[in-house]
Amino acid sequence: MNAPDLYGEKFARNPITKAQQARVQKSVFAIIGLGGTGGFILENLLRMGAEKLVVFDHDRFELSNFNRQSLATEEFLDMPKVHAAIARAKTINNGIDIRTHEEFGEESGPAIKGADIVLDGTDNVKSKLILSRMARSMEIPYVFCSAQDSRGIVSVFTSYRFEKAFHLPKEEEALERYQMCQSIICPAASLAGTLAASQAVNVLLKKPFAKAPQAIFFDLFKKDVFWKGRLG
Repeated sequence: MNAPDLYGEKFARNPITKAQQARVQKSVFAIIGLGGTGGFILENLLRMGAEKLVVFDHDRFELSNFNRQSLATEEFLDMPKVHAAIARAKTINNGIDIRTHEEFGEESGPAIKGADIVLDGTDNVKSKLILSRMARSMEIPYVFCSAQDSRGIVSVFTSYRFEKAFHLPKEEEALERYQMCQSIICPAASLAGTLAASQAVNVLLKKPFAKAPQAIFFDLFKKDVFWKGRLG
């Protein structure tokens, strides 16, 4: 008697071909940051059938995360976020191959190398700049994702320079002055993470995506919630 195709059954209702689903299953997704946007990136990729993940986060879950972070639960309180990511992933797909790293920085290149795409769930400009440069040097598509208050931006960087897109200062010490995200509503984090995950899959399946300097913008408190615009 043949063993049941659990993977096929779980993801059969994804509106893509079997070959495309196989591409999602075999691709390596690197997610840097597992908080507000990163947790929703992870959830969406898992539900789309991603099985090979590399995740980075140095933090633990605390009560102030509960308003917006999908992995922030009573069960995971004070747990390292990378450990929570493993536990959550296994509840959806026990066949997951997830490699975890509790630090991300200039030395993280070897852990990123080999990824088919990298997704940005970080909350500070310095980490975003490091990640964008690392991905560009390795010719790996970089999915930029940012959310704050009720707003968000998502774009995919291939060759366009991140520094040019956001007019960053040349003095890297000045990046420390950029404010980290302090307030955000859950739907903004959720939507930004969802858009980032969908754009990543679009890149891998050769479907249309917002290629930098073009970007998807949204503001949940505006009458016209979505629009496309140009960075830089």
